[in-house]
Amino acid sequence: MPLVEGYVAEKRTVSLLLANIFSIILLAVLLLAGFAAMHLLWPSVNFDFGSSEMLLLLLVFIVGIVVHELIHGITWMLATHKGFSHLSFGVIKMSPYCHIDVPMPKRQYVAGALMPLLLLGVLPTLVALAIGNYFWLLVGIIFITAAAGDIMIVWAIRKEPATALVYDHPSEAGCYVYRREG
Repeated sequence: MPLVEGYVAEKRTVSLLLANIFSIILLAVLLLAGFAAMHLLWPSVNFDFGSSEMLLLLLVFIVGIVVHELIHGITWMLATHKGFSHLSFGVIKMSPYCHIDVPMPKRQYVAGALMPLLLLGVLPTLVALAIGNYFWLLVGIIFITAAAGDIMIVWAIRKEPATALVYDHPSEAGCYVYRREG
């Protein structure tokens, strides 16, 4: 954790167990709500999933995990004007991660934390509901669920002032929040 002159840091992490429990609950709620919405909007469209659709969904999920972490990294690189050398990727307790080694303003950190949720989760869900496609609905729901830990981290820092700096935690799900001294 870098020292930032004039700031005091506080660790904010989330339990991976709680994140996994939250993601299971979120998945159940989203499946119920998504399928209900699809049925209301597109009553003539049936959920028809065969083995080829399941295989494609698995492939999209595997590729999407990598893309999810890249989106974090690219957004944070753009926000901080730092290069790829400041990013690291890996897996902690079966959870993939992207870490950037520079503190940044809270708003930029939150943007990078939530961008995969928006691009891979919310956007495909909205498209699915607009065109009546169950495949893209499942893709969106899966990637909203995959962002459960990100949602929890952002929730944990929601009350921090806009002037706070945030440093992504290098080995745990969470961050350090830097507040101005005094």
